[in-house]
Amino acid sequence: MQFKLSLLAGSLLAALTLTGCGSDSNESVTPTENTKTITVIDGYLTNAEVCVDKNDNKQCDDGESIGFTNEKGQLTVPKELAAYPLLAKAVVGKTQDSDSIGYVANSYTMGASKNMDVITPFTTMAHHDNISIDELASQLNLDSKTISGDYVADKATNQEAIKAHLIARSLTSALPEDLNQLKKEQITKVITAAQTTIEKHENNSTLNELDDVRVVIDEAGNIEEQQLVSNLHSYLTSKEAWFLGSMNQGYMSNEGIQKATYKADGSSEWFDKEGISSGTEPFKVQGNHFIEANGSKGDEFIFTSPNLALTVASGDGNDLLFWTPKKLDDSFTPEKLTPKQFENKTWFYVGDDSTTHSPEPMMAEMTFSPLAENGIGTVTISENGESFKITWQLQDVATDFGSHNILFLDFPKGDNDMAVMPVTNGNGLMLVSDLARNSELFHLFIDSKEQAETIIQKWVNAQE
Repeated sequence: MQFKLSLLAGSLLAALTLTGCGSDSNESVTPTENTKTITVIDGYLTNAEVCVDKNDNKQCDDGESIGFTNEKGQLTVPKELAAYPLLAKAVVGKTQDSDSIGYVANSYTMGASKNMDVITPFTTMAHHDNISIDELASQLNLDSKTISGDYVADKATNQEAIKAHLIARSLTSALPEDLNQLKKEQITKVITAAQTTIEKHENNSTLNELDDVRVVIDEAGNIEEQQLVSNLHSYLTSKEAWFLGSMNQGYMSNEGIQKATYKADGSSEWFDKEGISSGTEPFKVQGNHFIEANGSKGDEFIFTSPNLALTVASGDGNDLLFWTPKKLDDSFTPEKLTPKQFENKTWFYVGDDSTTHSPEPMMAEMTFSPLAENGIGTVTISENGESFKITWQLQDVATDFGSHNILFLDFPKGDNDMAVMPVTNGNGLMLVSDLARNSELFHLFIDSKEQAETIIQKWVNAQE
């Protein structure tokens, strides 16, 4: 989709190319008496960059990077380097967390004082505040031994570790890329919310359910409890059916909305846009990927939430597909929009300008003002250094989907207005359809610029 006023037709293909993802991770290195294995944990972080902070400035300076973690979150380093403070950088689109399918939702840095065996949100807090782990444990009302070690491994036999893991995975939403920019008030806010969640589950005797959630702080500073997806097979088979489609006009025109079912016995069935079954086929997954019959990796899940997932295709062409268990058929009912979702909030709109099978992704930043007494506000739309203002409001409408509301963006004469209907949402992403421009195409509203850029990167680099 093109916003003519600000010349938003520019494709991001050239600007957003992925760089190398740390192929020097030391999966085959065996520790010796002269080396030490460091484990980087939120959950276990794969492909996190580890740096030795020799000047203790809490930044990974030139020459301080010493490698990338393996799938167990581990990196073996010389003992003389472990005698310095260490940093670990998790990067959107590159670093994976064992807590969930896909990539970390935000880039952040963790740190640890010298001679630590682990780098975690807890070692980060202690290192930043220049206090001991014992002092931190006392502040958090957690066991010192638990938060100084591998709390993920300890969860099977230690309920304190379950609590610690929730707090740790929640803290990453408040950790910055530059530890010098860490804001203690945000850290405190997340910890307080996580402890409230822990107390609720303790009272309900449901502590084991903490592994399925995290508490995050969004860009507006609000606390939100998010559901996690950690196992792709269970994720696929937990839904009665999945409805999916392409974000690209060419593919969507050809394929329309498809339906897929996955069973616990490893069987699957696909239905085309006419509802015709292709028959039952076995399916196999590994990590974030489907596995093809020849054993090669197939489509990759790059984002998951209970009600929305995104995959990039492994076949011919660069295709981004949305998946949702919400029925996209005659029984479909739109989500309800509220002013709180937009007022004083910035969304990043991602769509495809292409009319062929070759994607031309675009991204526009939309910053919404509060609604005035007349129910109308302004939205500033920005992209490529240019911006303009239009009005926005929530309107009640009656469509083929019944009575519901839409986000109405009032463009000047000569440009088509936008009538944005929400389809489904999950963990900071909203799948939408524009009823005014082309109701058969789907787009994304994303609350994180970093997440939006990563999705586009994965989209355009799917075949590289």
